Amino acid sequence: MQLKKALGKNIQKYRKINKITQEKLAELVGVEINSISSVETGKYFPSPDNIVNIAKALKVSLPDLFNFKDEYTNEDYLEEISCRLNLIKNDKSKLMSVNAFLENLL
Repeated sequence: MQLKKALGKNIQKYRKINKITQEKLAELVGVEINSISSVETGKYFPSPDNIVNIAKALKVSLPDLFNFKDEYTNEDYLEEISCRLNLIKNDKSKLMSVNAFLENLL
């Protein structure tokens, strides 16, 4: 999942929850309306300052703005699991724990 697109979807979701137009959000953040549109479509990534301002305008925390778990597909989860397994590939005890957990789960 691309970070820009996932962030854009969350911004759009919270904007709609707050019943704020793109124009109003742009005004609150201090940017042009095309900037908000480009961020929501995943074309551009906002600057750190604008991310903070967007979160404030939408009345959400930064962690909420970057919580993409609802948007994950099965493939996204598999990729995340694979990356985490790769981090512990040289630690036999951790691999054994993961394996035991999976056996119990299945």
